[in-house]
Amino acid sequence: MEDKIKVKSLKKALDILECFSLEELELGITDISKRLDICKSNVHNIISTLEACGYIEQNKDNEKYRLGRKIIKLSHISARTIGFQSIVHKCVNELTGSIGEIVYFGIPDGENVMYMEGGFPEKAYNIRWIQGLTAPLVCTAIGKAMLAFLDEKLIETILQKPLTKFTDYTILDPEGIKEQLKNIRKFGYSIDNMEHEYGIKCVGVPVFDKNNDLIGALSTTGPSLRFDDKHIEIFANMLKEKAELIKRNT
Repeated sequence: MEDKIKVKSLKKALDILECFSLEELELGITDISKRLDICKSNVHNIISTLEACGYIEQNKDNEKYRLGRKIIKLSHISARTIGFQSIVHKCVNELTGSIGEIVYFGIPDGENVMYMEGGFPEKAYNIRWIQGLTAPLVCTAIGKAMLAFLDEKLIETILQKPLTKFTDYTILDPEGIKEQLKNIRKFGYSIDNMEHEYGIKCVGVPVFDKNNDLIGALSTTGPSLRFDDKHIEIFANMLKEKAELIKRNT
C-alpha cells in the first residue's frame, strides 16, 4: 500500500481524521501527536486546515477537536452511492413493521460489520443513530451471517487473534465458531445468543446480489425472551424473503 501513497501530507490528514472514534469523540493536539508520532506543529497545521474547510471543529469549552459537519454530509452522500440503498431502506422498514423488532442492514468492514440502515418499531426504547457504527463480525448475528461467506483467510486471521469476551455467552473457542459458520452455510441464517449483549438475541441472514456476491446482511434483534426457537425460525424466514428481494433488485 505504501508505494501507492503519492501525497504523504494527505495521508497524514486522513490518519488524523481516523483517530476519532465513538470511544474518543474529541481529541487534543497532544493526543493526536502522541498517537501518530507526528510533531505537534504538523498536527496543528493539518488540524487548522481541516477546521478551515469544515472537516474538523473545535470545542471552545475544552479546546479539543471533533469531526465537523462536512464529514456528516459526505457520509450521507457515500451511503446514497450504494446502488441498492433504496431497496434496502424499504426492506428494513417493512421488516421492522412486520416483525415488530429492531432490524439492521450492514456491510463487511474488515473484521467488523458496519451498520448502514436501522429500522426501529414505535415501541423501541433505544433508538439511536446507527449509520457508520461497527461491531465485530465474529460475535454478532449480522456479522456471522456475512463471515460465513467471506474469504477463509479472513476467518483464520480473526480466529488466530485473542477474541474479546463481551458476555458469558461469547464463544471464544475457534472450533466452536467454525461449527457455527458451518451451520450458517447449511441453514442460511445466524444466531447471536446474547454473545454481544446480555439479554439480547439476534437473527441474521446474508444478502447477495444477482451474481451471488455477498453485499451485506440483514438482522433483527430484541429481548431474548421474545426470541425463542419458534420465533427465531419465523424471523429467519422473513429476513430471507427480503434478502431475496434485494438480490433480485441489485
